[in-house]
Amino acid sequence: MDFRMETAALRQFLERQKTRVLDGATIGLHDATDHLLAASRNEAPLKSGTLRMTAGKEVVNRDGRIYGEVFYSATETGPSGARFNYALRVHEMGEYKNPTTPGTRPKFLSRPLRTNERIYKQFIADAVRRALR
Repeated sequence: MDFRMETAALRQFLERQKTRVLDGATIGLHDATDHLLAASRNEAPLKSGTLRMTAGKEVVNRDGRIYGEVFYSATETGPSGARFNYALRVHEMGEYKNPTTPGTRPKFLSRPLRTNERIYKQFIADAVRRALR
């Protein structure tokens, strides 16, 4: 018994589906990082506004893998003249003794990420589902 099958059309179909999945995942990850950026900005300290103004996000496709990042990049100069990562210091401090703005807190980025993790996964799944229609 001999069985042969032409698979070129199947391979083309699967490649198109892969492209759609990656496109959908990219859209979903943009939605997730937009939400995380907004949520974390609401919790970030607002003493001078520098921290919130340096916040940003990026979504990239590297070799078929989609990565999303929300970041804060504020640096300041200490009394000794040395520059330090203000965003990291404020994020990692234990608690605010006298926050200048109610509702702000340390872990302003990681807390909303953990809290909304399921929502972010759903954003991506929904976007992939829409892309495959």
